[in-house]
Amino acid sequence: MKKLLLAVVFVSLTGCSVISSIKDQIPSGWDANQSQVVTDMQQMTRHIDCTGDLKTQLHSLFMKVEWYDIYATTKNTRDMAKLDQVMLTTIREFQERVDKGAVSAIYCDMKKKVLIQQADVIAKTVQGRF
Repeated sequence: MKKLLLAVVFVSLTGCSVISSIKDQIPSGWDANQSQVVTDMQQMTRHIDCTGDLKTQLHSLFMKVEWYDIYATTKNTRDMAKLDQVMLTTIREFQERVDKGAVSAIYCDMKKKVLIQQADVIAKTVQGRF
């Protein structure tokens, strides 16, 4: 009887890890909330004004990307939650540079282009799901 119980427990435990591993490989489905926020992220990156108040603009963008990260993590869409980390890093680096003083138009334009690309990659991935 003990052997049978031990075998059932072993199969149950390994079965759970296998199911969890398989679940991690299946892409998550389409989500209207994620689609909305990634579109907002795309729009915000396209409208960064290098002659304007970069601190405020970057803070607003950071808050959108952070919202996406929190939502994706809480919803447990791990495949989507991984996408924003690179963009968050880019925004943080940009914010740190702005905090040190005025940035050149060339630097701002280059960072803007990178942020647009990152937002587009996230949006195509998120909105390409079904």
